[in-house]
Amino acid sequence: MVTLPEIETYPERKPDGLTDRDALVLAVLSRLDPRRLLRRPWGGDTAFVRAVRAEIAAIADLPADPVRLRDRALCLRRRARRGRVADAALAPVLAEVCVAAGRVLGKMPYDVQIVVIRCLFDGEIAEMGTGEGKSLTAAVGAATLALAGRRVHVMTVNDYLAARDAETFGPLFAALGLGVACITDDTPPEGRNTLYRRDVVFSAAKNILFDYLRDQTGPQAGTLRGLGRKLLAFGRPRAQGGAPILQGLDAVIVDEADSVLIDQAATPFILSAGEASLGGLDEPTLREMLGLARGLVEGRDFRKSEARHRVMLTDAGRARLADGAQGARGLVAVAPVREHLAGQALVALHILRRGRDYLVTDQGIAIIDESTGRLMPDRQWSEGLHQFLELKEGLDPGEIRTTLGRITFQRFFPRYRHLCGMTGTARAAARELWEIYGLRVRRILPRRPDIRCLTPVRVLPSAARKWCVVADLAARLAATGAPVLIGTRTLGASQDCARALDDVGLAYQVLSAEHAADEAGIIAGAGRVSRITVATNMAGRGTDIMLDDKARAAGGLQVILTELHGNSRIDRQLAGRCGRQGDPGTVHRILSLDDDLIRDEGPWAMTLARLALVLGGAGGCHLAMRALQALQSRRAERARANLARQERLRERQLALSGRLE
Repeated sequence: MVTLPEIETYPERKPDGLTDRDALVLAVLSRLDPRRLLRRPWGGDTAFVRAVRAEIAAIADLPADPVRLRDRALCLRRRARRGRVADAALAPVLAEVCVAAGRVLGKMPYDVQIVVIRCLFDGEIAEMGTGEGKSLTAAVGAATLALAGRRVHVMTVNDYLAARDAETFGPLFAALGLGVACITDDTPPEGRNTLYRRDVVFSAAKNILFDYLRDQTGPQAGTLRGLGRKLLAFGRPRAQGGAPILQGLDAVIVDEADSVLIDQAATPFILSAGEASLGGLDEPTLREMLGLARGLVEGRDFRKSEARHRVMLTDAGRARLADGAQGARGLVAVAPVREHLAGQALVALHILRRGRDYLVTDQGIAIIDESTGRLMPDRQWSEGLHQFLELKEGLDPGEIRTTLGRITFQRFFPRYRHLCGMTGTARAAARELWEIYGLRVRRILPRRPDIRCLTPVRVLPSAARKWCVVADLAARLAATGAPVLIGTRTLGASQDCARALDDVGLAYQVLSAEHAADEAGIIAGAGRVSRITVATNMAGRGTDIMLDDKARAAGGLQVILTELHGNSRIDRQLAGRCGRQGDPGTVHRILSLDDDLIRDEGPWAMTLARLALVLGGAGGCHLAMRALQALQSRRAERARANLARQERLRERQLALSGRLE
């Protein structure tokens, strides 16, 4: 019997091939007419919601009927092939999924969640308020997209959330006859191909991206696509081991879209081989350059910028390096390479800090992601920086691996045929989302009014004084029965806060990259009466702290922000842990002049902050700190734009040698 090949063996959108001129035009248009970035806000009272509610009422008392679901799904699939799906075709299928969710999970989607699913089908980014139920919305939306004939990836910011949601909503997909899987760092490579064949796959973005790179660089990568590939595949058995890992890039729902699409798009993702690369960066070279860098003096030989994570050599520093390298051989004798390696060594020695940027684990150096507070053990700094850090910490340097492929989020996500997502902080990133991904943002009005309180900001002259005030405030709040969440920026700050709480005899729990294994238990208890939790950004995005009745009566969750981040969206996410779905809650802001936001900018920023505190009090100093925050956000945006420009340049340079990956 002849087996027909699949219509599409690897569905994927062809890259647009954006030029620098195109990017410039998009940037100009987005600034001249910002209205094109945002859609009209929607609430729960829309014609589409009323249509879905009518369908739900019609089938709510009827038993589940697989035949009826199949017929409605087939109708939706036919309409989906023609372009935008009309409400009349989408409403019956979405009603089936909502009723199934109510029966299986005991959770019926609210009106605002239903209208978000309409946005997902339209390929938009929905800005939902924190606590409005993005997880359930993503699951119901993914099930509806799968019933429409798409193979859906649901991407989250970390493996913990992916595993949690896949387990929580697995019964819903099973009731609808859909297969569901979860891909994490611990998923063995040999089993991933089977898992990706499921209708819905939950995963952190990095896992799917690296599997895509393996498809593009492995033996299964083909140069022929489209009709030519299908004709060659006709009647030919698939070679052993030649099957791709992914099943293409059909549809994706990105949870916490601004974090994944913007914040995590600052660096390229590089797939490395198992063998060491050629080029001469062996251990003796690294040790020699680190020794030369240790002899350089700040101010005389180099200047550093904490905010930019960069070190600039002075003329005196270059001359001192040249004197120290006399008689050297190999790369150390080449001036441009020597100066670049010295810069990397100086970053390792003077910029990157243990407990803030990385941890030393049993497996070696593990990078800490500032936006999530989580470890990234599968990531490495490039160009020898990671090896310099290992030497700095007394470890044996790892080998610099051969690069098999690289890609950025800016080039990866547009390859999905259907791209959509949700987040609670999209409007601040609306311009970048439109310029890079062609996505528009639609604000979703909250289901319940926000009754969260915001106390006046306090700015202390030193970090030591700040932690004393934080401990005193936490004691007073816990005495009333309210749960307290103290948000810190780094692991080191969490440790400083813990010592201050110890000094006043308070019981607490710490959630940081060192305590990732206890995350579920710590979060489960963070909403109990008088519970004090000290947490980095691990308690930010996607974290749902449930309050018990006594904690709610005591005023709800009390969030203490102890430092501003380089991006205001991260602060908003942490503040959003309280006041969810109409619950009470309060946000307290206690800052200091020793915070990293000020220190990273250098002496001029410290002078500005002190002057603002003297002349304008805490409010004036807070405005100055917000200005520094905006400066760092613009700097990060320029860095992402430069990365996109470099990738376009690489694409032109490698155009004759094949695909960029």
